[in-house]
Amino acid sequence: MPRPRIAHVLNTIGLGGVPEACFHLLRELPRERYDCRVYVLRRASDEEGARGGRLGRFAEIGVPVSFSAQGEDKMALVGELAAWLVGQEIDLLHTHSYKPNLYGRLAGLLCQPRGLRLLAHYHNQYDNKWASDGKLVFDRRLAEFPGALVACSRSVAGHVAERIGVPAARIDVVPNGVEAERFARGDRCTARAQLGIGDDRIVVGLVGRISEQKGQEEFIRAAAIVRARFPAALFLVIGSADTPNLLAQAKDLVAELGVADSVRFTGHVADMPSLYASLDVLAAPSRWEGFGLMLVEAMAAGKPIVATRVGAIPEVCGGDTALLVPPCNPPALAEALLALLADPVRAQAMGRAGAARAGEYSWRRSGALLEGIYERVLA
Repeated sequence: MPRPRIAHVLNTIGLGGVPEACFHLLRELPRERYDCRVYVLRRASDEEGARGGRLGRFAEIGVPVSFSAQGEDKMALVGELAAWLVGQEIDLLHTHSYKPNLYGRLAGLLCQPRGLRLLAHYHNQYDNKWASDGKLVFDRRLAEFPGALVACSRSVAGHVAERIGVPAARIDVVPNGVEAERFARGDRCTARAQLGIGDDRIVVGLVGRISEQKGQEEFIRAAAIVRARFPAALFLVIGSADTPNLLAQAKDLVAELGVADSVRFTGHVADMPSLYASLDVLAAPSRWEGFGLMLVEAMAAGKPIVATRVGAIPEVCGGDTALLVPPCNPPALAEALLALLADPVRAQAMGRAGAARAGEYSWRRSGALLEGIYERVLA
């Protein structure tokens, strides 16, 4: 019996949690049962991931990647993708996040006469721009067609169900995972030596794209408060910027607050286990968060967390693994960071609790959940 052909549609294979989650889920799906491939809505010439390591990672697990030739021409993009789906004889279309969910399913509907199945995967909450410019209306109509809906957390499932008007029970939850053993192996002394950071220095890190979502502004403002009590503390802003303008704004704020000697922008870091090993605390001041891979990675590395009480963050970490604070509140963020930095015993206990909790998030388990959904949809 031929293997069903499954197409995963992404907006990008560049940096970010969505392509990372897609890669790990694909790696867990048995090759002998599914014939998988990836289609990227961006052109290869515009795509950092096409020139970087992630394209090679997909190749290593036997998953070919195709890129759109249309770029930003939305209607041409839909037609191009529909033709590709027919040409590849795809049986199941699995779209990831809002833009692929919209344009991918529109393309998929053009292929409905040949029995194409649809699966829309939600990796985050609707942001205000998407919800306000009319696209949400299309999402509501598309949800009326047969097919599976998947979310990366209970929080996202509830949010999406409310916004598109479907019962929450219709949305399957497939949480993201973590390679716990890989992140637990990082060595603090080695990592700090590689980064040029003294072993006796306090280091707080924020991991995530420099974007409106991740709260770099609040992190920098909190750093200015914390350094008054811990002058030698170092604050790492880890990740690339969504746009050069956002990076420039963040650096301007650092200069304005006079904390240039305390805040370091690392850009993209390839060796994330070593990066986490160098930290004393992870800060996650997100303004919204559908899951937060950095949370489970930090927990796997045994690091205490200070995070905002938004989206799925209380679902993923909380209780004895993290201190949760209100979003968009630098003084509250600073107060929680100070509480942990002043109490290393408490911080270490939270790190141990996080390491234990990280074991609940396994890509193997998530892959098995997804496989069960595939079997149901393809039946």
